Amino acid sequence: SDTTIPVDRDGWRPTAATIGEGASRGDQPGPRAGRRPMGSLNVHGTRPRSPIVLAHGLFGFERIGFGPLTLARYFRALPDELRAAGSRVLVTKVHPTAAVRRRGQILGARIEAAFGREPVHVVGHSMGGLDARSLLAEPGWGEGRVLSLTTVGTPHLGSFLADIAEVNMSGIYHILRHAGWDHGGFLDITTDRARRWHEETPAPSGVPCYSVAGDPASGEICGPMRRWHALLERVEGANDGVVSVASALAFGEPLPSWPVDHLRQLGWLCGPARGDRLRRVYGLWAGLVERLAEAERVMA
Repeated sequence: SDTTIPVDRDGWRPTAATIGEGASRGDQPGPRAGRRPMGSLNVHGTRPRSPIVLAHGLFGFERIGFGPLTLARYFRALPDELRAAGSRVLVTKVHPTAAVRRRGQILGARIEAAFGREPVHVVGHSMGGLDARSLLAEPGWGEGRVLSLTTVGTPHLGSFLADIAEVNMSGIYHILRHAGWDHGGFLDITTDRARRWHEETPAPSGVPCYSVAGDPASGEICGPMRRWHALLERVEGANDGVVSVASALAFGEPLPSWPVDHLRQLGWLCGPARGDRLRRVYGLWAGLVERLAEAERVMA
């Protein structure tokens, strides 16, 4: 099937260790399950019984490290917090810059390697939400395989920043193309292309789909996001520093916006008020987990 296509044709290759590591973490308690850092995620009520799959965005990664030493994780402490709250979690890894369809196929292969045909909830951050939408459009995925899809800060209608990059980085894109490196992800989130794909890829029937936007106050934007946020606000209105609220909420059932920027949606760069900001972020994610459990209850 399409989910078994080669994923190393441009030199990017997932190692067996990556797949095995992700699968084992999907079934075992996280290493931090016994100790809770500041800002712990507290889920009130029922937890979802089915696994939660986390899909990263453009330039994303599962972890950066050397052997057992981990320097950084895309989703920071969130996977361990979710496990400590009683959920099974798989953090997937797909090509960092490839086109949406290819990334979606790799995402499906990851899920299948970890859980077989067991139904899962998928939560995609940023472009990870587009990858999941692409996967659900593939034959054999959708109702029965995916219990729900939630997108967080996903550019369903693209982002003006990608339009700027297409113009200003055309030379780099040309080099990447001739080097055989798949950089289709940059192009897929330009506004014209994303809007066309959005219209051609409706929400799948039978799968509850939710969308979350980031809409922080101007004083709550982390340093790297401030100039982008100001630019996007002039062109696209309210945004999280990368994706406009309108773009993020264009798919599925819109949920209340989160008052955090694109990076802080994951707990990155929380600054001097780190404890309070992490508690806020984990509270938002706890509410999301409770919604997944409610979706399971309704479908039962």
